[in-house]
This record gives sequence, structure tokens and C-alpha cells, in this order.
Amino acid sequence: MTGFVSLKTLYMLHFDEHLTARIREAGKPLLPFWRFLASYGMWGFFILIVALSVFGIGTPISWFVLCIPVFLTHLLTLGLQLVVRRPRPSVDVALIQMWYRTPSFPSAHSAGSMAFAVMLSSVLIEQQGFGVLFVIGLITFAFLIGVSRIMVGVHYLGDVLAGFLFGLLITGIFLSVL
Repeated sequence: MTGFVSLKTLYMLHFDEHLTARIREAGKPLLPFWRFLASYGMWGFFILIVALSVFGIGTPISWFVLCIPVFLTHLLTLGLQLVVRRPRPSVDVALIQMWYRTPSFPSAHSAGSMAFAVMLSSVLIEQQGFGVLFVIGLITFAFLIGVSRIMVGVHYLGDVLAGFLFGLLITGIFLSVL
């Protein structure tokens, strides 16, 4: 049957929407921070790559290799969004202007930020002076970018969690092939 959605699926979607609303409510006091991070957070990873390369950390090849799974993750996420076609939260809820309104599931920002964090960690962990705390900082930054997309009303919690997992999956596969 086309268009058949089970009651279990409807319940899970309702539960996801309910949790998302509660998270957004809890984050309201930091709304300017979330808006900034949702709009410009991904640039933090690009700036970090440029800064590290200026200081001679890593090689140009390592930075090029780092970008391959990040762009691949982004493209595959956009493709998956077109297959799943979950609508985004209402436009009335969104607190940022989107350039192009793609479907919601999974979150491309969450997938891309996690891919950046994992790939940067894999390059930097080999360098002297970069340890576990730096890796935790990168993963935390990726997590905050994902949360910011919930806070500004352009994604549901499930979209963000699926994005994180998808970013981990793609980069994990890429790193295992290297």
C-alpha cells in the first residue's frame, strides 16, 4: 500500500516532535548563541583547518583527504533527505532564514559537523601536542552545531541524531578504507 504509515511510526514522530519542543523551550535563554551557531558554526571547522595549515600542522594532502568524506557525507545526506522527504518544522517556528528549504531528515549540518570533527580528530591525533581533550572539544563543537539546528526550529531531534550517526558512519567507512 502506498502512503501507509503505521501507528508506531506516527507515535515515534509525535514523540520526536514533543522532545524537540521541550529542548527548544529549555534553550530559549541562549537563543542568540544558538542562532549564531546554527548560521555560522560550520565555518568554525573551515577556519580551524586554515589556521592549522598556516601553522604548518598536517600536510596539504592530509587536509585534502580530510575534505573528501565531509563533502561525500554532505552529498549523501542531501540525497537521503530527498528519499525520506520528512517535512521540516513549520516555517513559523524557524528563527533563521534558510537559503534553500530541503527536507528535514537527516540533518546535513549534524552529519557534516560530525564528519568534520571525526576527520579532524583523525588527522590531529597523529600530530604531537594534540590529545584527547582536543578531540573531545571537536566532538562537542559538532554536537553544539547539531543542537543549534533544533534550537532555531529547522530540525527535529531525530533529524539531528540521525545526522550524527550518518556522519560517523560515512567517515568510519572512509577511515577503514584508508
